[in-house]
This record gives sequence, C-alpha cells and structure tokens, in this order.
Amino acid sequence: MNLPAWLRPTVQVNLRASLAYGSMLLLAPDLFCALIDAEPVNTAWLRTIGAVLLGTNVLGSWLWLASPERNMGRVQFATAGLEALAMSVSLLLGEFTAANLWMVQASVVLAWAVTAGLWA
Repeated sequence: MNLPAWLRPTVQVNLRASLAYGSMLLLAPDLFCALIDAEPVNTAWLRTIGAVLLGTNVLGSWLWLASPERNMGRVQFATAGLEALAMSVSLLLGEFTAANLWMVQASVVLAWAVTAGLWA
C-alpha cells in the first residue's frame, strides 16, 4: 500500500500520545486529576477512557503501522474523530471542572489535529 508521506508520522503521534494518556488514565487517574487540578470524583470514567485509548488507538495504530494493508486507517480516523467530538461537546457544555482548563483545551486541539491528519 502506497501511503502519503504525512500519514505514518501522524499515526505514530497518535500511538505515542494515546499510550501516554491511556496509561495515565487507566493506571493513575488521580494523578491525572492532580495535574489538571480537578477533583478526583468518579474516576471510573477516566479508567474507561484510558482502556479505550490503549485498546483502540495504541493497538490499532501499532497493527496498522506494522501492516497498512489491514486498512486500520479508517478505524483510527473514526476513533480519533469520535474522541475529538466527545471532548469538544464536553468542553462546550462545561463538563470539565479542571482549574487548568487550558490543558483540556490543548488536548481538544490535538485531538482535532490528529483527526485531520488521519483523513486518508
């Protein structure tokens, strides 16, 4: 499969960012809350998001990078887009209670940038 030159680095960024976020959310959601200065209330949803990031984005990106003919790019684009949309809606609805909201906003921008980069 002949890939555009920009696609492989975009998937690698997605893999690494998702590995970092997913690991922290799954293994240390209270640490994540401390970093963004948010109350660690009902962190079960953070662990769930971490698991999804690790399973879909990390494993999916790794499999796709190893064998692009599997057409995992569509899975990655759809997943990244859904995550970006969900984060944007939560941001617009004021569901994030973090004192350091700029970190959440930066994450939303990164999510949309990755989604745009995965468009293939």
